[in-house]
Amino acid sequence: MAKLCSEAVCMQASALCVQRGAKLLLKKVSAAIPAGKVTLILGHNGAGKTLLMQTLHGLVTPTSGQVMGPDIAVQKMVFQTPVMLRCTASKHFDFLCPGASQEEKLSWFKRASLVGRMQVPARSLSGGEQQKLAIIGALASQPEVLFLDEPAANLDFEATAFVEEMIRWSAKDGTTIVMVSHNRAQAERLADHILFMDKGRLMEQTSAKQFFCAPSSDAGKTYLNFA
Repeated sequence: MAKLCSEAVCMQASALCVQRGAKLLLKKVSAAIPAGKVTLILGHNGAGKTLLMQTLHGLVTPTSGQVMGPDIAVQKMVFQTPVMLRCTASKHFDFLCPGASQEEKLSWFKRASLVGRMQVPARSLSGGEQQKLAIIGALASQPEVLFLDEPAANLDFEATAFVEEMIRWSAKDGTTIVMVSHNRAQAERLADHILFMDKGRLMEQTSAKQFFCAPSSDAGKTYLNFA
């Protein structure tokens, strides 16, 4: 991944295309991710949201085009359904953030209200607890960029509130957040910046305030009418 030297922009995609077989899934997407902000990637199912995020993170190699940004070593990604190791929650955290001290680890578990679950097998945790564990493990490593793929999908109110609190806190602390969500209310609560996708194309990139008040594309207007 090429380096990007602008302080205002953390990552930049130039004419990204992803093709699988005869099907072009990302179509010349060019976008800038502002540093230290929360960017929400929005769009209908199949619009290319998660694929764009995976390409930005380097999990998917573009057929053509380029991504410029921080080295992948200072990026983290939390999936909608985190992959849990066959070990305790405490040891899973150690795997995610091997450099954390015991004091730091305990502080993170307290923040997530998981202290009493530290010695429980990670795979036995509830879905909300697993997502909390994945997020504190990612944030404890102090990434420059945190990618979140539907991090609050199917979670209860308490777990969702924790996820949103961590997003706000980490962005305030200077972490660049790139997130996919189908929840319009959540997007309005969290987003500084919007990338709106439709059928593999980037239709809009603008401030959240501008997008939710007056989207410039017909696809964006239709999306908000039904979101």
